[in-house]
Amino acid sequence: MGNSQIFMIIMGIVIVVIAIAVGLQYFSEENVKAARQLCLSELNYFSNVSKAWWNTPREQGGGGKPLHLSGGGGGGGNNNLDKLGIYIGHNYQTNDNTFSTINATYEIQNGGDHTVIFNCVGNTYSNGSPINIIFTYNMKTDAFQINNVN
Repeated sequence: MGNSQIFMIIMGIVIVVIAIAVGLQYFSEENVKAARQLCLSELNYFSNVSKAWWNTPREQGGGGKPLHLSGGGGGGGNNNLDKLGIYIGHNYQTNDNTFSTINATYEIQNGGDHTVIFNCVGNTYSNGSPINIIFTYNMKTDAFQINNVN
């Protein structure tokens, strides 16, 4: 085999390796984008469920439009955070105000007047850390704020 043939084989191998590396990088970036979109979709759903709970009278299992989401962290379902979490479902844990889906783990927090905060920690990693989205939703005004932490 001549030197030019060996050179062409090596160049072909280098091009194939570069193409595979670029493809893997593209797939990884698209996977993270898709995971973020899934989490945002779930957060939108949970905010709608929160609004339904907030508007439902207490006598019917809702929140009765409370000003604050009080409590949490082991109240056994006797406070607003736990009642909202139980209403949302997904195996809600009263000891740490969390519940999980196949895409992420969510923590419910008090966000102030008429406001709930969902802290989403995804199952997909970006830059060595799980994706993290903080979703703040005001149940009275239907306003929301999204912070992509990672």
